[in-house]
Amino acid sequence: MNKLKVRCAAKVNLCLEIVNKRPDGYHNLRSLMTAVSVWDELVFEPSEKFALTEFDGTVLDERNTVFRAATSLAKLAEKDLTTAVKLKKVIPSKAGLGGGSSDGAATLLALRRLWKLKWSWRKLTPLAARIGADVPFFLVPTGAAIVEGIGEILTPVKLPTLWLVLAKPEADMSTQEAFDLWDEQPVHTETDPEKLVTSLWQKDVKTIRRLAVNAFEEIIAAKVPDVTELKQRLMAAGAVTALMSGSGTTVFGIFFDRESAKSAMKFVQPAAKWCQLARTVRQSVIVKSGERR
Repeated sequence: MNKLKVRCAAKVNLCLEIVNKRPDGYHNLRSLMTAVSVWDELVFEPSEKFALTEFDGTVLDERNTVFRAATSLAKLAEKDLTTAVKLKKVIPSKAGLGGGSSDGAATLLALRRLWKLKWSWRKLTPLAARIGADVPFFLVPTGAAIVEGIGEILTPVKLPTLWLVLAKPEADMSTQEAFDLWDEQPVHTETDPEKLVTSLWQKDVKTIRRLAVNAFEEIIAAKVPDVTELKQRLMAAGAVTALMSGSGTTVFGIFFDRESAKSAMKFVQPAAKWCQLARTVRQSVIVKSGERR
């Protein structure tokens, strides 16, 4: 077995509409999502039995998406899970950036490689959806997709390279808490992911600003005023537009070039707990073989 090193990208929602709440308690969404260049890392090595730890040795259990992804795929593919996995977290948690979901998807793709499974990413999607709503997105080969349903209906798209400044305030927000807030006070936004893709390619600023909206933003900002402050700073620093990602609390500004984004980051960083310059990437998960063991 080869040692595998895997890089797992964060994501942002360039638009997010909550269509409705379903009878089963889940919510139907419409979103344009893209992978961005903030990376967690996973290392897979041969082992007599399965183990999952952080790089510092902290043991992780079945609450972690890597654990659930590995054990679920082993059961489905009828494989022995003789692998030790180490996880290095860089993507902030409870931030709307999909770090846990990316790690879960990366685990599916890494084990597919290790076990030489002839399964397409589409075949992995139903399993991915059971692990978490955002996990299927990270299987998409283009790094960007229009996402519908509860996250399982995926239309891959290609986006131009966009530069982003990501800024997270002190406060966290779990996905469940965000949906609970929306259920109490439903906010309906109108957007068009397909049209947003076109406007990003055309650099149509007016249309981008109209369509790059997030149904969670207003209700989360009411609880976390720093969301509004960071957004205002990004706009004042020259962002094409700025909005919150996913269920928050990370806010990001879009820029057409790196220098503008770098300049804006200096203005925004003092007001953020965590701030990062990033760009859109066309591969959510990068699997690389290490030395043979």
